[in-house]
Amino acid sequence: MIITAVKKSKKGNILIYADGSYLTSVCPEVFLKSGLKVGSYIDSETTEKLNEQINLNKAKEKAFRLLSLRAHSKKELENKITRSLGEEYAKKTASKMEELGLLNDKEFALSYAKELIFRKFHATNRVRYELSEKGISGDVIDLVLEEIDPNEDENIKNILEKKYISKGKSLKDEKEFRKAVSYCQRLGYSWTQIKRGVNFFDNE
Repeated sequence: MIITAVKKSKKGNILIYADGSYLTSVCPEVFLKSGLKVGSYIDSETTEKLNEQINLNKAKEKAFRLLSLRAHSKKELENKITRSLGEEYAKKTASKMEELGLLNDKEFALSYAKELIFRKFHATNRVRYELSEKGISGDVIDLVLEEIDPNEDENIKNILEKKYISKGKSLKDEKEFRKAVSYCQRLGYSWTQIKRGVNFFDNE
């Protein structure tokens, strides 16, 4: 096939026509890198490489958009790109974002763990689970938790104070006690830890 026309769309993309018929649409960046122009010969292999560059560019744009909204783990970013563009492009793009310094699992894990521990008062076990779900490796999770070194007993006291004591609720009331235990367990705390926290307020 011979490229017979190259036009710019209203959205700014480059429309390529071969043998008088529409072939494909590419962004200006991909088109310039391809070296194609009117009169260029384009076969199936060239078209395949062009489509690969188109998809890589789409994946890159999606990655930039997602990372501009909030930080992501590498696995999390890969999963989101995979849904629309496939695993191959997702992995290549995530690695590129890593090279550019826009993706760092250690920094992400540290920031996310601090939010879970100091703002949401999650237990270490729950934090481990949440980070693992984001694709963070066990070694990185260990490093992050060692760096933060959370005080879980203080966290439980903060939970009980904020949700119950400060609102005038008594943990000696069986109904409120069960609610408190259930809530703390959902955050990952053990029965022993919860009982210690309840006893602290009972003994005041």
